[in-house]
Amino acid sequence: MSDKISICCVGDLILDEPGPVEQYFEDCKDVLKAQDVMIGHLETPHTSKDRTEPSCIEIQAPPSPAEHLDCLPGVGFDLVTTAGNHSYDCGPNGINDTIARLDAIGMPHCGTGATLADAKKPVIIEKKGIKVGVLSYNCTGPKLGWATSQKPGANYVKVETAYTPKFDMPGCPCRIDTYLLPDAKAQLAEEVRALKSSCDIAVVVFHKGNGGDIPRLDDYEREVSHLAIDAGADIIFGVHHHVLKGVEYYKGKPIYHGLGNFVCVTYAMTAGYNDTPEMVAYLKERARQGRGGGHYKVDFYPWSEKSRLTIIAQVLADKEGRLECGFIPAYIEDSGNVVVLRRDDAGTIDGGQRSCSKTAQEVLDFMRAQTDGANLGVKLDWSEDGSHIVMK
Repeated sequence: MSDKISICCVGDLILDEPGPVEQYFEDCKDVLKAQDVMIGHLETPHTSKDRTEPSCIEIQAPPSPAEHLDCLPGVGFDLVTTAGNHSYDCGPNGINDTIARLDAIGMPHCGTGATLADAKKPVIIEKKGIKVGVLSYNCTGPKLGWATSQKPGANYVKVETAYTPKFDMPGCPCRIDTYLLPDAKAQLAEEVRALKSSCDIAVVVFHKGNGGDIPRLDDYEREVSHLAIDAGADIIFGVHHHVLKGVEYYKGKPIYHGLGNFVCVTYAMTAGYNDTPEMVAYLKERARQGRGGGHYKVDFYPWSEKSRLTIIAQVLADKEGRLECGFIPAYIEDSGNVVVLRRDDAGTIDGGQRSCSKTAQEVLDFMRAQTDGANLGVKLDWSEDGSHIVMK
């Protein structure tokens, strides 16, 4: 494939504390900077505590420092998406201050805005004569965080939920169905078609699904991804789960259902740091579910061990829309640093001078389990040089 560019994406970025946050990209920034279009997802608002207006969302993210965004261009990002369930956690100022800082550092962004019209604006980037367009949507709620014609917030796709008893008796377990109504389908299709008409490669980033280390996907995750591709999208990237999910092809287009975590440093869900009654109750529920309860191996990384396995999704594309798809394995160390892994590293990086506690094969094995477990039908294997994984 000639005249191709690399279009890459990583999962959640929570650039909270401790700082300086540049240090957490030290072992991956060369790979990020080598890409033509490098996308990241900002999970939390970036503002100051004195400008925070609590939004009454049940589990609220504290504000991340606005200055922590300043490292993004230098470590290799070309644009960020911002539509997510925590976008409005700090109120209108959280939206506006995040956008203002991104604009000040020259970082293109999409997904949130001062109005719904602003939040729906895509980013168009041209590299090597190829135009790449990106849209960002929140599919997870809460509705309070959605933008309106008069309120800052996130761009969104409205997803419906139905609970159907599995058996004909009171109090029995329910089947949970998630789906889009016709008006939501039509709106999404219209916007994706408009994006495709203005670019060569259309990328849609969906904040979707639920967490957990198992392969499970909610019904609507595949539906919304397929709908976008039917309307002209070439690549789908999914975020929100805080753990890797499987990959699939639909009509020859790649869907990365969940990119997991990337650089995520925060004390927001650690016992002793965020002791609001709501967070204490939430941590007790996490403990009941076996998810940590606020006490973690690393205080500023409040997710499971499996969530440390991560990837850099990588698609090579040409102007005609021909795609070569795969990903680069990586691992989130105890330090918070993201370490890029190759097949032959055997648990080491930098030619064995520094050790990594995981191997690239472990990332591949987990992605195979997530993909096969969700019956997505994609085979994963090493590239010839061992630098990345190829989707077949």
